[in-house]
Amino acid sequence: MKKNIVLVGLLCLVNCFVFAQSELYDLQPAFPHRLTAEEQLLMHTLPEKAARNATVAPQGPVAALAEFQPMMGVMIRYSLGIPVSLVAQLSQLTQVKVLVGSSYLQNAASSKFSQNGVNMSNVEFWVIPNDSYWTRDYGPWFIIDGNDQVAVIDFTYNRPQRPNDDASLQYVAQHLNMNLYEMPMVHTGGNYMTDGYGTAASTQLVIEENPTESVASLRQMAQEYLGINNYMFIDDPMDDYIYHIDCWGKFLGVDKVLVAQVPTSDYRYADYEAAAAVFANATTPWGNHYQVYRVFEPGTGSLATPYTNSLILNDHVFVPIAGSQWDDDAIAVYQQAMPGYTIVPVMQANATPWDNTDALHCRTHELADKGMLYVKHYPLLGAQEVQNGTVALTAEIKALSGQLLVTDSVLVYYRINHGAWQHTSLTSVGGSAFEASVSGLQDLDTVDYYLFAKDMSGRREYHPYIGAADPHRFVVNAPTAILNQSMEAPVLLYPNPAVDRFTLRGENLTSVKVYNAMGQFVAEYPLQNIATVINCKDWPAGVYYLSILMNNSTIVSKKVVKL
Repeated sequence: MKKNIVLVGLLCLVNCFVFAQSELYDLQPAFPHRLTAEEQLLMHTLPEKAARNATVAPQGPVAALAEFQPMMGVMIRYSLGIPVSLVAQLSQLTQVKVLVGSSYLQNAASSKFSQNGVNMSNVEFWVIPNDSYWTRDYGPWFIIDGNDQVAVIDFTYNRPQRPNDDASLQYVAQHLNMNLYEMPMVHTGGNYMTDGYGTAASTQLVIEENPTESVASLRQMAQEYLGINNYMFIDDPMDDYIYHIDCWGKFLGVDKVLVAQVPTSDYRYADYEAAAAVFANATTPWGNHYQVYRVFEPGTGSLATPYTNSLILNDHVFVPIAGSQWDDDAIAVYQQAMPGYTIVPVMQANATPWDNTDALHCRTHELADKGMLYVKHYPLLGAQEVQNGTVALTAEIKALSGQLLVTDSVLVYYRINHGAWQHTSLTSVGGSAFEASVSGLQDLDTVDYYLFAKDMSGRREYHPYIGAADPHRFVVNAPTAILNQSMEAPVLLYPNPAVDRFTLRGENLTSVKVYNAMGQFVAEYPLQNIATVINCKDWPAGVYYLSILMNNSTIVSKKVVKL
């Protein structure tokens, strides 16, 4: 009898250990990320549900908030879909709001977090029924409404057997003390990205899942509820079950986008290049062309790490990695595209690879700062005509905290021809409108600048978000031919890394000289006007630097990695 008692006790200890491990990281969630067979049969019921649950649209004008705008925290779910070490990292930087389905799970999470270095003073548990850890897919979209209040936009989640996930935002909005608006659209967060200036992008999945709506009516809904006036529906190049844009693309800024790249031998290669070309040929809300950055995501399985499936959280970017040879290149692309940000590589828990259709972005969700210092500005970029050596800058600045702006701390910082930084005041011209003038400019001067504002709540904000590390830039009275290459990438290079060939694409290209990592001349090639394929099959593997001549006068530098 005593042996049986001991055996039962040991079994209990083992079961407790296994449960504790599963609560540390949910290796086998109750639902798959993909649609279940039962959900596929129920999809036809969702459009009617979306129409039935709809609320009135928020009072306009409405502005959707981008992931890279000011955030007060991040929302995750327990049991975890991310490593507990990442929870610890996040808790050192910001507030971490944790969805738990019961007080029992809250106690388990609290114990686990405390044992693993989580800053518990920055953790808040929200006891909200939920079905899964994909907070990105059912989580909140944020707007600023016509009353200058941050609000939550909900939608009908495209997973019909997960009612708790779909209903969770009414409770999330209550915890955030924000108004909630239900948009009559079937959607999912992984298939939506916005730039904060009225542009959004999704794959064609949103059209397929709303068969009772036309493309025009979907765009009208997005305009009314989200303030989106340019909704891009893009063919999904991934050819997998998920059809989420965050598995292959990501807005890194208003005029920057990251698009995945696959080897030329991959049957989807042309589709990925077509997706990149959609952005390369589009005009941003700032009037320039997108700077399209490419990140190499080769193969399948453990090699197919979805580097685009990252989390931007204020001045940090958390990037999923797999311990593969491509990780360093991916981090380098983020560093190039987002200077001044802290790029944090994140390994999957339990030494398992991230899924190429389900990674870090899918399992986290940033939370907008309700009292943010909102700065909106349409920057001067490229060649600018300047009269009498003076340019005028305008901005919209709102302290949503309700606090006053610090009047001597609303400024434009600028430098001319990479000289010392100077500043001048942004002056209120009524309401939230501000103006400033930068004088003393001469023809062909290169001007870098950024805006800065501070309010009495202690919030400090820059435009662009990262400030001096990546300022706006324009050239005074400059012919287009001599624009500085870093203003907007005038030449596209893809794929990069390259296996046996790559393409240089741009207008008025003349020639390119190639140098190896030692600075030694390798070759020179003539270029066609629009696109030229360079055969690099015989080049030794390594890093090469390209000096590209445009219009017989402008030198543009590029770097390519030969595999």
